[in-house]
Amino acid sequence: MKNCIILLLAGILSTSQLRAQENVSIGPIAGVSIANFRGNTDAIGGNTDWKPGLTVGGFYNYSSKTGFGFSGQVLFTQMGAQINNKTNEINLNYIQVPLFATFFFGQWGAPVRPKLFLGPSLNFMVGAKDKDGNNLNPEGGSRVYNPFDLGLTFGAGVNIELSPKIWLNLDARYGLGLLDVSNGGTKMMNSNWGINAGISFPLGTYDKNSGRLRTR
Repeated sequence: MKNCIILLLAGILSTSQLRAQENVSIGPIAGVSIANFRGNTDAIGGNTDWKPGLTVGGFYNYSSKTGFGFSGQVLFTQMGAQINNKTNEINLNYIQVPLFATFFFGQWGAPVRPKLFLGPSLNFMVGAKDKDGNNLNPEGGSRVYNPFDLGLTFGAGVNIELSPKIWLNLDARYGLGLLDVSNGGTKMMNSNWGINAGISFPLGTYDKNSGRLRTR
């Protein structure tokens, strides 16, 4: 009986230590995107304005005790711009894959962790339409907008622990397009602000020495 109690306590302690060391989490994310074009916009009238849109997707977080971490995301984001004194819109929809180097402030395991992040974003266009729904990149026709964009995204946020190992992830970010989004060589680039909220759940523990992820 005594040995059973010892084994039970050892198992509980081991499980508690494993949970305390969990440093990898995943979860859903959603937010608002405010987008526009920058650079030479003469091809679309030269008069653009910010256009609101939605962002939705999922993310992966890794955080270390040193404060440094990594985040990968897969997002559906509505971008583009309002044109012609807001009488028309260019709606560009992307699947975005941002990869962030993250630095968390405060002690590892603290219930509130401010953060800064920076990294590239791979953006794959999945739709290009005007305000009336006309396809700007028709199948078999000439493409007005390039199917791929490379961007640089940076921002700040805070992670707040809602319950053990479940975190509210808040951030504000700016995305800077680096490639010409138009197919006419006009050097018109994407630009967008984003405000996002996500919920992360524990996935497991990444051991950098072995390079393995131990799931729960």
